[in-house]
Amino acid sequence: MSITVSTTPGSSTKDLTALASQLDGASSTSPTGAEHNDVVGQLCAIHPDWCTETGVHDAHVGARHVVMGNDGRELLDARLLDFSGSEPVIGLGETDTDSAEARAKATELRRFADELEILADKVDVSSSHEQPRDTAGTACPDGVSFCDGNPGDHEDPRERFHHGPFTAMGAHRPYAGRHGYGIMAFHLSQVNDETPGLDFVAGGDWPTLDLGEVDELISDMSAHLAQLRAARTQIADLTSGRPSETAATPGRTWAYDDRYGTRHTVTCPSWCTTDHTDAMDGKAHPSDVYHQMYGAEANAEYTGAYEEYESWPVLCAHLAVSPDSTVSPAYRVPHVLVEVAADLYTRPMDSDQLAEFIEMVAGQLDELRAMHPRLTAARAEWAARTDTTANAEAA
Repeated sequence: MSITVSTTPGSSTKDLTALASQLDGASSTSPTGAEHNDVVGQLCAIHPDWCTETGVHDAHVGARHVVMGNDGRELLDARLLDFSGSEPVIGLGETDTDSAEARAKATELRRFADELEILADKVDVSSSHEQPRDTAGTACPDGVSFCDGNPGDHEDPRERFHHGPFTAMGAHRPYAGRHGYGIMAFHLSQVNDETPGLDFVAGGDWPTLDLGEVDELISDMSAHLAQLRAARTQIADLTSGRPSETAATPGRTWAYDDRYGTRHTVTCPSWCTTDHTDAMDGKAHPSDVYHQMYGAEANAEYTGAYEEYESWPVLCAHLAVSPDSTVSPAYRVPHVLVEVAADLYTRPMDSDQLAEFIEMVAGQLDELRAMHPRLTAARAEWAARTDTTANAEAA
């Protein structure tokens, strides 16, 4: 399926009767003759950063962003509009949309794009002459946890190979070229009883990418990096010689007496990394017993008073459940809390809420990436201006 996104300053194919009437009303007061020549071509004084109209005008119209189907028809279009001169809106399809509604719709469209990719992958697999091997439910005969149990890797009793499933970037993307199953593939690997490691295939092609493919690559690299980090954590867990906060111990069962003398038996979820020693030795209330697993910690320097900058956590997440919580039912089922900044947490999020949060953060990352070249250009402009001023003073 081919979908093209384009941005044009041209007129829309949809009915713009209201816009036409606005422009007709403005024409009765437009200057003529020499005065007309003075204003033609001037940028919009109200919205110079996005309005594509020039000269004297009342209706402010931005460039159209269009998604085209492979049949040449428009699927969706969006543009900035302002007929009042003070309150711009986003014309999304046939509706006027404010910023909050647009962000919600953008999250929905990203989900749609992900689902469209999944459909494309299914079509590729269905049409492929070489069907992928079905390893679901195949257990490794040697009991290696990550091994997919491929019989070919285990046929020689003297040399057993253990491989996890392949993770690749850009599978079935145009930029992957002849690598039909993606590039930069990796999987966990182990020979006999040796230390597990990561087999990484970088690939040698350097394709030329257009702008849309660069956007796809950036998106894919973000997801691929998260998967690579998860594989690194898995290797660390496999090679760790002792239980730790980074390695879960599935099936832990322990007991404690609460403050009322009642005996409780608790079995931790498979992902729990919490040290429950305090609860075992003390007189805990059931609502104080929780299971938790921390994600990787990230830190950044920031301050609240422009005085002393310190390193604080940022966007650190943890998976948790407190089965007998008295705070909210949301805490009694597995959820994720994100420490957005030091001691500032999100509410407990379920899978859908976490997905929305991830998309919001991804959008902000795009904004940060867009700000980087602006900063580079601004510093270059500043340096040039400073040099010019210094040279003028020296002369």
